[in-house]
Amino acid sequence: MAVRTSVDGDVATILLERPDVRNAMDLELLEGIGAGLEQARTSAKAVVLAGAGGTFCAGADLVYVRRAFTGDAEEVLRPLVRTLHDLIAFVGELPLPIVVALEGHAVGAGMGLALAADLRIAGRGASLIPGYFAIGASPDGGVSYFLTRALGGARATSAILRNRVLRADELLALGLVEEVVDDGRVIEAAQELAASLAGVPPLALLRMRRLVDSATVQGLAAQLDDEERLVAELWPARDFREGVSAFLERRRPAFTGR
Repeated sequence: MAVRTSVDGDVATILLERPDVRNAMDLELLEGIGAGLEQARTSAKAVVLAGAGGTFCAGADLVYVRRAFTGDAEEVLRPLVRTLHDLIAFVGELPLPIVVALEGHAVGAGMGLALAADLRIAGRGASLIPGYFAIGASPDGGVSYFLTRALGGARATSAILRNRVLRADELLALGLVEEVVDDGRVIEAAQELAASLAGVPPLALLRMRRLVDSATVQGLAAQLDDEERLVAELWPARDFREGVSAFLERRRPAFTGR
């Protein structure tokens, strides 16, 4: 089994379990993550993504990739990349807060998966590594998208071109991780953070992601229009009315995504 999903209270933990290859991605692993997210949608209110064996994810399984060279590489590798990209898109559409427990390396597509989540907790020995130019590849897994938005075009180009290792302290300074904790305590800290987010309103979460995404590519007037349109969609929603009522009644709201 390449991925194991467990649920404790409101938090689902999806654990990548290919430690012998540093949790490198093949189709089985990607499909397992997708299945874990589907399970979390119906059984949890927040998600933690983590890797077994002290490494988050080493990117694509290069043994799997090289094996494709013996036949039609397109036939083997296109489904791998398409499944990866469908998974990254699904992460953005899941109405649950997602926290990555970033321990050890996240390389290439593993870096993309880590950046696709809402928040990250890093171990002191953690790092993000683009990795693409080292094997003659260009970015996939959303790395060009997330890194450019996080660092700006010039620094994203530098990181990918020079294959720069972004270590825990730098990730914290850049705002790419919420906290740096001791190695070995990363999953626990990520679960604690996820549990604290388990009550967020799902409908508002999805709209917040869309607004943050569009804010970097459009002007103020268009952004204000989008804010008005999206908040108006929530006015008839049960969650919005519950949130207002709970605040006035000084109680904790119970959001249901309706």
